[in-house]
Amino acid sequence: MFIGSSPHTASLITAVSKVAPTDAPVLIRGPTGVGKELVAKRLHEQSGRTGRFVAINCSAIPAELMESELFGHSKGAFSGAVSSFAGRIRHAENGTLFLDEIGDMDSSLQSKMLRFLQEGVVTPVGSNEEFAANTRIISATHQPLEDLIKQGDFREDLFFRLNVIPLSVAALSARGEEITEFFEFFANKFDASIKPFSIEEQSWELMRNYSWPGNVRELEGFCQRLAALYPGEIINLYKVPPDYLPSGMSNTILRSATDELKTDEPAKVKRTATANRSSSPETSVDELIDLVALEKSPITGDAKSLKDRVDNYERKLIEFALDKQSGNVSRAAKSLGVKRTTLIEKISRWPK
Repeated sequence: MFIGSSPHTASLITAVSKVAPTDAPVLIRGPTGVGKELVAKRLHEQSGRTGRFVAINCSAIPAELMESELFGHSKGAFSGAVSSFAGRIRHAENGTLFLDEIGDMDSSLQSKMLRFLQEGVVTPVGSNEEFAANTRIISATHQPLEDLIKQGDFREDLFFRLNVIPLSVAALSARGEEITEFFEFFANKFDASIKPFSIEEQSWELMRNYSWPGNVRELEGFCQRLAALYPGEIINLYKVPPDYLPSGMSNTILRSATDELKTDEPAKVKRTATANRSSSPETSVDELIDLVALEKSPITGDAKSLKDRVDNYERKLIEFALDKQSGNVSRAAKSLGVKRTTLIEKISRWPK
């Protein structure tokens, strides 16, 4: 099923309904995780074809095995071929073969695929016999095939055969209004509670502003994680442990909190210093230091020096970063913009 009410998705649904009943090859483009296979299945379902929908990932099978997978082989064609195999193209007879990540197809197979698209016949490995197959080809890629053509890694004539009808699926970040719709769908899908989990209102801005580099697939995995950890709960994402959040989202929370720490305390100092100067224009350096020393030393109870104040502020930032990164020094150092060795050195100087 299609989810999403953005103009992009509405346009895609319209295009699918128009081209599905035809036999023309379709090339679906879009970044990883946007749901290109879902679009291919929708095309098959609306095509009226009586055969099966068969999918194969061109990047997941070694080149030496891919030819047999697609075109089949005869008995004894190679070691281990104890029986004949028709191949995926013929398995999808009167149906649809979906070639995912077509850009990763080995160049040695591209010519055979081109011949099938032109002639509608396949020749199994180890056989001289040709078999006709009425199979529609739908392919998908996240790569710019035009660049692969320039590099000599993809046949231009095969590209023209596959790209008869081009369809495009946009990244989730380009249709941000659908994040809420996908979230609610996956919450109901994965949470068996009477009332599935949800998130607090303040967390929605975080969800919408996150770039979701893994697209719908990343959001689906995140929702499945929340369903397992917080079934039926109303979740505040700012209180979820960083390891349970997408890394980019946890970094956003850390930067926000760090910026707040950086700006809040100096503002208090500035307000206090300004008020003191207005009442006493003759404020001395010692008095200004007293104004900065807003806290008392935990050891002596005396007002802290400026250096103590700065050191304490630095320690607070480091402790905050370590807490957000669950004690991982490397990640804490990265979030603070310092080297790991520098952070370890600073921590080693803390009074015991």
